[in-house]
Amino acid sequence: MKSNKIITDIEQLTPEWLTRIFKNKGYLSQGKVTKIIKKKSQETITSHVHFLELNFSTDAQTEPPSPEIVVKIPKDIDEFKLWGRQEAKFYSIIAENMIDMPILNCYEAVFSEESGLSHIIFENISKTHETISGLPFGLAPSRQHFEKAIESLAEIHAFWWDHKNLEDLSKQSRGPIFLFLRIVKNEALQRFLEDVGDNLSERRLSLLKTIFSLYPSALQKRFKKKNITLIHNDAHLGQFFYPKDIESKKSKTLLSDWQGWNISVGGQDLVYMIGFYLFPENRHLIEKDLIKHYHRHLIKRGLTKYSWDNCWYDYKLFTFLNIYTCIWWWNRGTVSSSFFWAKLETTLSTIENLNCMELLDS
Repeated sequence: MKSNKIITDIEQLTPEWLTRIFKNKGYLSQGKVTKIIKKKSQETITSHVHFLELNFSTDAQTEPPSPEIVVKIPKDIDEFKLWGRQEAKFYSIIAENMIDMPILNCYEAVFSEESGLSHIIFENISKTHETISGLPFGLAPSRQHFEKAIESLAEIHAFWWDHKNLEDLSKQSRGPIFLFLRIVKNEALQRFLEDVGDNLSERRLSLLKTIFSLYPSALQKRFKKKNITLIHNDAHLGQFFYPKDIESKKSKTLLSDWQGWNISVGGQDLVYMIGFYLFPENRHLIEKDLIKHYHRHLIKRGLTKYSWDNCWYDYKLFTFLNIYTCIWWWNRGTVSSSFFWAKLETTLSTIENLNCMELLDS
């Protein structure tokens, strides 16, 4: 929702403001918010995040599910404001159509195209859900964590699969994937090769040059076909909130942080989650089973014309995109050297292990 009333400082938020928000969302048929209690605040890379507890009047009826809320305000840096605005667009334009979907309950998301400012107010679900950061130190996410996350992705992808509104939504997105490919090739690749070329074998250098030469054309051919959907574009396991009772079938695993959403192929989200973040030994054990798990859940949701062969092809094809992401990170210096090299090696290993180059040769 576009609005001139955008929170830039948490002190601006008042009980009256929240009362209006809740009534607009169908809560508080009677009564009002009487007090805001600040619990804690924290910074992410892009935003200031505030955790608040609310008191309601004694006559309050149909209160929101939780008396606790989270307010997210992007930092006053142009790029972070852009990301915040895109997330606000997701919740105000897209999520309004996604009834009972595995996403956070948003009370208000407002943005201004002119100023770039935005804010989002969510339900705080920390009493019922947790992220993988809550796992004991050193314990890797289980197969069940992956499966729960993949089920949520499949539900969202299936909802938007070849949807009639995708073309209109793409105009609100951060731009087509091909623009990203051109930017990386024109602005980042040469610097990357100059900086680290000596640290790569001739075989790896040749592989990279072949990918940058042939991949855009292969991707263009794929996008001429159907089976396009709305994707998250940053769907690593840390973006999901899992029910504390992970065995429960009543509570969904929820996907958060929709700053980079786009219109693309579902396999892009999958390969970012699996092919990017799992080292070869672990990936070999569960990778294909997880993709089959995703495909089964698409079939359950009626996408019977999307074959397993097509699903596996899409997963392999989008593995190449992780190379572009790595080089983009390097160019901008947004990740540590150790993180970069781990992800680059993981991606190159995935490409080689799955014989992905045959997709470009063909």
